[in-house]
Amino acid sequence: MKVIHIAGWSGSGKTTFILKLCSHLVHRGRTATIKHIGSHYCALPLGKDTTLHFEAGADPAVGIDDEKTSAVFHGICLDDALNLLSDSGVRYAVLEGFKGMPFQKVHIGILDGPYLLKNPEVSEVLSVLDQFDDWYTPSGLMKELTDEYPGCHIFSWAGYVTDYQKTKDLCSRIEDEYGDDPLIAGIRARVHRWSDDGRYPVYLLMAMNNPFADAAIFFRAIQKIEVCTLS
Repeated sequence: MKVIHIAGWSGSGKTTFILKLCSHLVHRGRTATIKHIGSHYCALPLGKDTTLHFEAGADPAVGIDDEKTSAVFHGICLDDALNLLSDSGVRYAVLEGFKGMPFQKVHIGILDGPYLLKNPEVSEVLSVLDQFDDWYTPSGLMKELTDEYPGCHIFSWAGYVTDYQKTKDLCSRIEDEYGDDPLIAGIRARVHRWSDDGRYPVYLLMAMNNPFADAAIFFRAIQKIEVCTLS
């Protein structure tokens, strides 16, 4: 999942820009937004059942009507929200606010700090989507492979590493090495960059037509990662 971080001061035009950007991104893949509501709270309707459920501790409290599904969570952790979006198969997560987060940013208006683009046109953002940060979860990667290769069997493995860059380079080599193997329909070898404790999750998934004949290929790839983590 790509994280496209839009930052700027209130009144700078962030929301207008995001609306334009989302209208294009939805044609490329499932798109979601997360907004930091800093100046006010998102009020729940008083006395309604879902509000009462939430106040009673339901986490989340979910309501479904004829037009939409609404869910309210007690947690306020951005990581948890991004995990939820990735798990559900979102391809593009657009953040509004959260200026202190270290993602590649699009600055709107006058704002200090590093950025990838400043006051761009939407077309400029679309042209450099590959340069924005990735957010990986096992379920998100599984959904990618399942959608791209329906009917295939998916092998998956997850672990932790302490050397992000070394593992990132190895994942690229594994995808190059196994990507052309006729026995493998699709592959994802990815390491998640964002970590609070210096342990980076690494994921390996392969889509295969014949799981019994091809399992050895998958386990050889796992061994490459395990050797890398021990060396």
